[in-house]
Amino acid sequence: MQLKSIFRPFRLLWGRTWFRQLFWVGFTFVLVHALIITVYGLNDNQESADVAIVLGNRVFSDGTLATWTAGRVDVAYDLYQKKKVKYIFVSGGVGKDDLYPEGTGMKKYLLKKGVPDSAIIVDDQGINSFQTAVNFLRWKKDHQCTSVYIVSQFYHAARCELVFKKLGIADTIYHASSKLYSVRDIDGAFREVPAFYKYLIWY
Repeated sequence: MQLKSIFRPFRLLWGRTWFRQLFWVGFTFVLVHALIITVYGLNDNQESADVAIVLGNRVFSDGTLATWTAGRVDVAYDLYQKKKVKYIFVSGGVGKDDLYPEGTGMKKYLLKKGVPDSAIIVDDQGINSFQTAVNFLRWKKDHQCTSVYIVSQFYHAARCELVFKKLGIADTIYHASSKLYSVRDIDGAFREVPAFYKYLIWY
């Protein structure tokens, strides 16, 4: 199939005034929402909480953390060092490419930085933000916890807080984001818009 024939339906629609108007309304909505997500996520809280919940990301097959994953864990470590949290709950799944449990990899990283084993809780079944929240609730049944920090990339904060509040994770939910930034964060902020509404409606 030629490339021209693939784009032909779109060109025909673009010729309709109503379609162009709808397109620009949709584009503006996504852009504004992405900006709101960004500003909200970059505005870290400074209070103390019981637990820092770190949302996982890639861990390589040798157990080392990808740069953006390490950035998240470093934030949790900093909160622990400043005595703003008592525990660090590291949660993630098992990457398809590297087959290394993300929670275990993050714990290994924290142990090397001097965090005691007793202060780290590992969840290797947190395949997404919702499952991390569910798994944390299971742990919470046997532990007193009224406040938590969500630790992830800045654009992830709003969606995580949404689902954590819906599930009643804690009375108070704060957020803190990784201080390592890259061009991929722009794509992440835009992808968070449909993801936010998926979590708002689905969960």
